[in-house]
Amino acid sequence: MLFKGNSKKGNGKYSSKTKSARPETPFESRRRALAEQEAALKAQAEKHQRFIEVAPQIAAERQRQQREMFLRNAAQTDRTAPRGAVQLPDSRYLYNEATVAAPRSRRRDREKGKWMFFFLIIALLAAICWAWQTLAHPAF
Repeated sequence: MLFKGNSKKGNGKYSSKTKSARPETPFESRRRALAEQEAALKAQAEKHQRFIEVAPQIAAERQRQQREMFLRNAAQTDRTAPRGAVQLPDSRYLYNEATVAAPRSRRRDREKGKWMFFFLIIALLAAICWAWQTLAHPAF
């Protein structure tokens, strides 16, 4: 009891002990929740504002990349075309980078496939004739 009166913290009507021990009222909890929500909204608005400031730079960079890709594709020469001919990029796949452009088959590849099919049919007919001659008319 000797040192109780010397402390300035404990004196007074609203000491820190009584404030922390007092339960939070619904009004105070609502005010605290609104303050937290306001802080979150301010942070989100600041983030959006930064994006708005950076968006023209991002758009310019994407446009530059698309222009470079277009020029790089336009500069490719076609192997089957005459010397110096330029192959323009396929516009179906120009703007959609996620899809992979499947190369079209060439006419000579299709013709080669037709000839291969024809020779395989001839070989199958020859095998059938040989099997018929061997199995249907035995030599013994």
